[in-house]
Amino acid sequence: MTRNVTIRNLKSRQAGANGYSPLLLLPLCILIFASGAGAAGRTDAVGKAPGVRAGIRQVLFGPVGEPFNMPSDAAVGVNGALYVLDGVHHRVVVFDVDGEFQRQFGSQGSEPGQFLFPLGITAAPDGKIYVADSGNHRFQVFTPEGQVLSAVPLPATESEMPADPTDVVVDATRRKLYIADNDNHHIDVYDLANNRFAGVWGRPGQGRRQFRYPFLVDLSADGYLLVVESINTRVQMLNPDGKFVRFIGAWGVNAGQLFRPKGVAVDGNRVFVTDSYLGSVQVFDLNGTFLGPLTDAAGKPMKFTTPTGIAIDAPRRRLYIVELKANQVCRVDLE
Repeated sequence: MTRNVTIRNLKSRQAGANGYSPLLLLPLCILIFASGAGAAGRTDAVGKAPGVRAGIRQVLFGPVGEPFNMPSDAAVGVNGALYVLDGVHHRVVVFDVDGEFQRQFGSQGSEPGQFLFPLGITAAPDGKIYVADSGNHRFQVFTPEGQVLSAVPLPATESEMPADPTDVVVDATRRKLYIADNDNHHIDVYDLANNRFAGVWGRPGQGRRQFRYPFLVDLSADGYLLVVESINTRVQMLNPDGKFVRFIGAWGVNAGQLFRPKGVAVDGNRVFVTDSYLGSVQVFDLNGTFLGPLTDAAGKPMKFTTPTGIAIDAPRRRLYIVELKANQVCRVDLE
């Protein structure tokens, strides 16, 4: 396996199960700005584009006594509930709209409702929660309360690599589920109306409709699929028929470039992309135009610790950024 993503270290980690206590909250993130952060010898991805301003409002560490351990993704469900995928603990942790811990579901194992180092999560418009159960080579579906509804193995592939789902997203209009298969470099399409797999989009490569380690995904309001490719260092957009539309971003460390993109979230015409190496969130429009970095109220680019998954709460103008190595989720409110 050659995947070059920090998250794969999850599979070599073990975690215990402890009791819970109230949620830890912090009013502010610790921000490291461009002048002193990141790897030696690189240029920070800060340009003349004005960017999108936001303010840090809350940091979630998980329940006291059992904090997050390398969380990878998050999703916003009904009534603004936040679902955080805490893969090393093989669980989903749920918070209410105010950031108060509500419950958790999942444990280590291969039975329905159990996980083995899951990586991606999404909330469907009907409230159901879908999880890419990576180590078990399947996706699972849950009620908003965490009751398992189904566990669906991914189909066998022509390669010698087992299916490796890293994220899922639901197109409720077309009744489709898209699953990123990281090690097999393609997208599985699942027909939710008939409960069957309906095909594969893409193949290994660097060209159009080709992928190298597709990781996290999201969907536009019009049903366009956006796929983060960590090794091809770009976001690739496909239309609802699976045809290539465009690339967003390209390799580099300057403004509008990506070095190790991980997560993507679409908010109207804006596309937010995390970069775990640069520690940044960059913003593009759906045409691929760079709008600038996510900045604080003073216009300084925000810096995060290995930002990975990212989720939008559009009605409340909130953005949740999962900081994998910091073991926390940072909530920012968009201006």
